[in-house]
Amino acid sequence: MWLCVFFFLSLFFFQGPGHSHWSYEGKYPADYWGQDYLDCAGNMQSPINIDTAKTIFSPQLRPIQLSGYSLPASDRLKLKNNGHTVLLELPESLAITGGYAQQYRAVQLHLHWGSPSGPGSEHTVNGHRFPAEIHVVHYNTKYNSFNEAMVHPDGLAVLGAFLEVGPRENPYYQEILEHLSKIQREGLLPANLKLYFHYNGSLTTPPCFQSVKWTVFNQTVLLSHDQVRQGNELLAGKPLQNNYRLAQALHRRRVLASFQTTLLSEKHLPSGKMCVSVLGPHLDAGMGRGAGVKASPLLRSVCMA
Repeated sequence: MWLCVFFFLSLFFFQGPGHSHWSYEGKYPADYWGQDYLDCAGNMQSPINIDTAKTIFSPQLRPIQLSGYSLPASDRLKLKNNGHTVLLELPESLAITGGYAQQYRAVQLHLHWGSPSGPGSEHTVNGHRFPAEIHVVHYNTKYNSFNEAMVHPDGLAVLGAFLEVGPRENPYYQEILEHLSKIQREGLLPANLKLYFHYNGSLTTPPCFQSVKWTVFNQTVLLSHDQVRQGNELLAGKPLQNNYRLAQALHRRRVLASFQTTLLSEKHLPSGKMCVSVLGPHLDAGMGRGAGVKASPLLRSVCMA
């Protein structure tokens, strides 16, 4: 499955600016970023491994609310390779308007993935690494720009979601496949924005400023096998590989959860409840009451009214 996602993401590679002096391997691996970028050696670094047994349920965590994310298909957005990842610049009309004390405006989204030798999400859950991960980066609107905000403790908010391969086509990633200059909103992030993990961390690439409020969604985003095959057919050039940083130490930070992560019985569930998985549910498209779940013996079940 991770191999299929790797081929899909490889589609995005095209000639861009050359690498800066930091990289994920070779002469300047991630372990040594702190020598040139002091924050990269700090105590609030990202990504992390989310140990669900140690997360703290916080009823104060409200559903994430987004504004302006429904873009017309005619809107043209710039997709580029910056030498480290694939980056899509987003218009300022996109924002997080609920779930945080402040409003955060979108700047860009980018992807992290592995290679044929293994998966490449940055965050892991209970030690499990997903095929790939998407990050949507926002800055606090109390500041004038992303560059100003990123050095302040409350400056940034990043929405993270894991990518997997599923049985159905994702029409919104299809926009990327068929028209690299077009994109739409719904489907880039999970349909359910209520279930997530939250912690304070950093940018996962240099300069690693420790100014990020992280939201990592519990529900994964699925791409169909046909979409992955289509990406493979369109593959050209040398793909970026293994552009993910390994999990960093928590250093006494707390990881909050917007839902209970205790193991619940799947037997005799009351009607009108929705079940999800701590490692990312495979839910039916509607996300309504009674939505189906593709179970896995490795995943915990969480049910909510």
